[in-house]
Amino acid sequence: MKMFIPGVPAPQGSKKGFIRGGRVVLVESSKKVKPWRETVAQVTRLHCTQPIQGAVSLNVVFVLPRTKAMGSKPAPLMTQRPDIDKLLRSTADGLSGAAYLDDAQVVRIIGTKRRAAPGEKTGAHITITEIGKTNEPATVA
Repeated sequence: MKMFIPGVPAPQGSKKGFIRGGRVVLVESSKKVKPWRETVAQVTRLHCTQPIQGAVSLNVVFVLPRTKAMGSKPAPLMTQRPDIDKLLRSTADGLSGAAYLDDAQVVRIIGTKRRAAPGEKTGAHITITEIGKTNEPATVA
């Protein structure tokens, strides 16, 4: 299954803790994570009528905003924040329950981040592949 999630991908960072009513409450440190996960889940439900039951492979290409300084020049490799692992974490959480039942089903992830080309929309290109139902190891294609 292939799909494009429009928007600005948000990395899932650390959680902040505070005490409310004598209990510790944890909340996301970034307010952008929840809307991104919700967008991922909504778009995924349009493409996937029933969650995959078995092992899955994810290939995600994050297209992030250009800086003003880039103008129309080609963008260099993106070595700045956000970290690819935090982008993958927030996106995989959004896919969980919609594309597959649980994050534990993901046995392979390939993630790439890059700046958008001039005029290109930001978001994430996602390919989800169900891996065979046998116990053979997942191989990299």
